[in-house]
Amino acid sequence: MPEIVDLEIFKTNLEKRFKNKKLQKVEVGSGAKIEASEKDFEKALSGKKLKSVDRKAKELYFNFGDDQVVSMHLMLHGQLSTPETLPKAFVAAFVFEGTEPLVLSDYQKAAKISLNPKENLVVDALSGEMTPEWLEAQLKKRRSPVKTVICDPKIIGGIGNAYADEILWEAKIHPESVANQIPAKEVHKLAKAIKSVVNDSIEKIRKSNPDIITGEIRDFMVVHNHKRKTSPTGGEIKNATVGSRKTYYTDEQIKY
Repeated sequence: MPEIVDLEIFKTNLEKRFKNKKLQKVEVGSGAKIEASEKDFEKALSGKKLKSVDRKAKELYFNFGDDQVVSMHLMLHGQLSTPETLPKAFVAAFVFEGTEPLVLSDYQKAAKISLNPKENLVVDALSGEMTPEWLEAQLKKRRSPVKTVICDPKIIGGIGNAYADEILWEAKIHPESVANQIPAKEVHKLAKAIKSVVNDSIEKIRKSNPDIITGEIRDFMVVHNHKRKTSPTGGEIKNATVGSRKTYYTDEQIKY
């Protein structure tokens, strides 16, 4: 599933491609999880220009002005593309004037699109609200493994399985650590690691794949990487299941 890093890059590249382009129509695929019909899209969006593309948590938001917004959640297998012909597994196609269409495909038809969705109130991992003090208060409330907490989309928006492993390794906190047992000093390191790992990863992918609008680039990861046997500091990479998620870690990470 695309995480915060992937979606930040998609957001920027989609805006470059489609900003100020006029939407002609939206075609909806059969069996798609869309909370609006083609007629609803036509009434709300036909003839409008795309003003911006934004992201919060794991959703993309396409702003067409006049309070008209389309949200998109790619879920596990959603793929964005600009094909000449629509694939069989397409969920929706946004047909713009004078350019290629933007198509969301998903062979499971699990990807979601909403027209004018309710505001997502979760605290985003890159937002100013996600401070060390805020994170400390959240962890104090919970006895779940810390990895489970930071992956919970109702608590922190945008972090998934892969980047949680990278973040916890950077902070040197074991993923099975009980959230409310982690010392405040270490929680503050964790908050710093969330921002630094996400921002550093964005820069690495932008450098290697500057125009990407789909897919997950993971080959640069230091622990969540089945090809690696040791971390950059020499720790043996191990794996376990934490909250049903395959988790990579090393003994360099302290368990609280």
